[in-house]
Amino acid sequence: MRQRVAAWVQRMLVVAAVAVPPGAAFTLLAFEVSSQPRFCGSCHVMRPYYESWQHSTHRDVACVECHIPPGVTSALRKKYEALAMVASYFTGRYSTNPWAEIDDPSCLRSGCHAKRVLLGRELYRGILFDHQPHLTEMRRSKRLRCTSCHSQIVQGSHIAVTSSTCFLCHFKDNPLNEGTGRCTLCHAIPETRITTAGLSFDHGEVKRFGMDCRLCHEGIVRGEGEVPPERCYTCHNEIERLERYGETEFLHRKHVTDHKVECLNCHIEIVHKVPAREQAVATACGSCHSEQAGHSPVRDLYRGIGARGVEPKPAPMYLAGIRCEACHTRPRGEHRAADEVSCMGCHGPPYLTIYRTWTAGLGDRLRAVRGELDRALALAHGDPTRTAPLSDVRANVEFLERARPVHNPGYALAILARAHGDLAGFLAAWGAAVPAEPPWTEAPYQAECLGCHFGIEHIAAQAFGRDFAHRAHVVEARLRCAVCHGGMEAHGTLRIDAAACDACHARIQRPMAGVAGEDCLGCHVADVGRVSDTVRFPHARHVELGLDCALCHEGVERKKHVDFARSPGARPALGHEQCGSCHAGDVPDAAGVPPEGSDCHLCHVDF
Repeated sequence: MRQRVAAWVQRMLVVAAVAVPPGAAFTLLAFEVSSQPRFCGSCHVMRPYYESWQHSTHRDVACVECHIPPGVTSALRKKYEALAMVASYFTGRYSTNPWAEIDDPSCLRSGCHAKRVLLGRELYRGILFDHQPHLTEMRRSKRLRCTSCHSQIVQGSHIAVTSSTCFLCHFKDNPLNEGTGRCTLCHAIPETRITTAGLSFDHGEVKRFGMDCRLCHEGIVRGEGEVPPERCYTCHNEIERLERYGETEFLHRKHVTDHKVECLNCHIEIVHKVPAREQAVATACGSCHSEQAGHSPVRDLYRGIGARGVEPKPAPMYLAGIRCEACHTRPRGEHRAADEVSCMGCHGPPYLTIYRTWTAGLGDRLRAVRGELDRALALAHGDPTRTAPLSDVRANVEFLERARPVHNPGYALAILARAHGDLAGFLAAWGAAVPAEPPWTEAPYQAECLGCHFGIEHIAAQAFGRDFAHRAHVVEARLRCAVCHGGMEAHGTLRIDAAACDACHARIQRPMAGVAGEDCLGCHVADVGRVSDTVRFPHARHVELGLDCALCHEGVERKKHVDFARSPGARPALGHEQCGSCHAGDVPDAAGVPPEGSDCHLCHVDF
């Protein structure tokens, strides 16, 4: 018996001596081969993940470096799990969506991201992010893992930052800019001027004036992040597990801390981005201000559409995605109104004047065009053949009256200019008198300042303790903005003092004899002045010849300094005989016929 046992042991030792070395070699070889990324990609189920790894920032890191935590025990356990997966694959019991987890020790091991927690804040795609509080502190009563934020929800994006997870954690049950939804947790307030779609805004004023980001950026978070109960059925069918729906702390511990379950497997996504322009104007205001209630013209004007015969011109604020609620912040009963204070809330004190000039200038123009339209309708006497051509003008005027022009000043100005031009054409065709100039108050020249400050002619102010009327200086005296104000480099500031005002007014109170033309042109523009409805005076032509202004304006002494053509009685209007002192060859004969080759058309519009 003993001899048989000894013989058996001897045979086993021989077999072991023969088989173990090759077996050990095979095991080591299999261990090494199965640790290669190429082996992982040999299975068609793993092919998408393998290809995404090849194009990721981890393409130089073997799969096992992340998927197997440090330590021999972890390696053996993971190899066993991998062997089970291989067996499932060959027996046809595999899933097309394989399950894998990456533990934090794999990410934070030496040589990888061991110091990531200690690095502090860093900038990622314009977002300030700090790993330390996310990995070391409880976040909303949850212990996060590296893969809580770095995952592969999007196919082809291997272990990339999953921003939807961030939005879900920060905005669920939190209003925008409150609690974990505070904008400055991630976004630093820009200190520079940012221009979007032609709208320029100095974000440094946000900090200076303590503005709420929601004034302009409302609507950038959509969704509640709720968890429909039916989503539990995609993984569970045990009654005892399904009955624990609603135990938030337990469920998050099991799904987030203990196991890596993607947040969006359970939660409906929360979207955080600047909405499309159409989404920006589709606000809650529409629930009351529907088209039947007459509010759609406001939306259309803001979008730069709705007028007949005028090219679309969206408002710059619409192009920048600014919602109605950004301006309508002033409580007025049950509604939210917008006024100059709303503008100042974002753009600062200078917009007090901007808002008032816009409303005054646009209101003046709209009333004037309405007056022209009413006059044309009265002349038509209800004749359909004559009123039909006015249909577009009437529609445009009524559109602006309902929409309020201040919602898109640039588009409103274009509509009013078109309406005025059409009405002038209709009146002229009917033989009615047509004013030579627009029937509203405006500066008699073009200037860069008036691109924003149109309507300034209606604004009175205080300057050096005195009443100051822009109309008297801009419209009547034809002074350029730069006479008193600095240019764009000193935007809006006064370049003069009280002494300069006194000196200017002292000059214009005394006779103009002996005053050279260049002295006048320091304030006045050498453009065409109106003498009557049919006569123009080309100032520029005469100034270019070196003629002094005093030749015509001699003896001008009056409280308001305006040219003689705008102030009958200051001196007699010039007749042909006086012009003839220079234009002897252009004087008409007794019948009023000018000589051949004369330049009468330079002044007389009816020649």
